[in-house]
Amino acid sequence: MDEQRERGLARAGMGASVLAAFAASICCIGPIAAAVFGLSSLGFLVKYESLRPLFAGIAGAFLAGAFYLAYRKRPEAACATDSICETHGPERVRKINRIALWIVAAVAVAILTFPTWSSWVLG
Repeated sequence: MDEQRERGLARAGMGASVLAAFAASICCIGPIAAAVFGLSSLGFLVKYESLRPLFAGIAGAFLAGAFYLAYRKRPEAACATDSICETHGPERVRKINRIALWIVAAVAVAILTFPTWSSWVLG
């Protein structure tokens, strides 16, 4: 798999994991956001509480895939011509991707655990 496609897959996995984490917590974030912004029509999002485990599992699977792509052992291959890898070097690109992955993972965990800690912060 070429590096450009692999990088795209890793980014897609990170983005999908954040979206799945947000979907897992929509039952709890939605009503709070509705109360803050005066949008009482968003109160129906409480119905999605039963889907939290499903979306949390999807977020975990996407994060696991992104971590696998970021940390797996790669064969030493030449960088593509006119790519970021060629300009900055493959090690620097991997380091940047890993830092971005850890930031996304932290955001996903914060969103996934929102129902647990929101009562301490907002209560």
